[in-house]
Amino acid sequence: MFGYGRRWRWWPKVAAPSGYTYIGPCRCGQGPHAFYQDERGRVIHAWQLYQGLVPPPTKEDLRSEIEMLKEEKAQLEKRLEELEKMLKEKEK
Repeated sequence: MFGYGRRWRWWPKVAAPSGYTYIGPCRCGQGPHAFYQDERGRVIHAWQLYQGLVPPPTKEDLRSEIEMLKEEKAQLEKRLEELEKMLKEKEK
């Protein structure tokens, strides 16, 4: 019986392209149907990714990504300060 979680060993393993994270296969079990997530969090089917059909980001997408990265940067800087403070206290 085919499908439903069967592992297809004859499909070649392909590394995820730069900027994309492999999420996993679809549940049909009928072949190499895979999903990827881009840096902005959009879920993209493998055929879109490898056929070049992913639409370019809009200005709003870019602005929102910039804002998200700035927030992440602030959080990382805060965490770095906390860790450096903890390290200094342990060195005493």
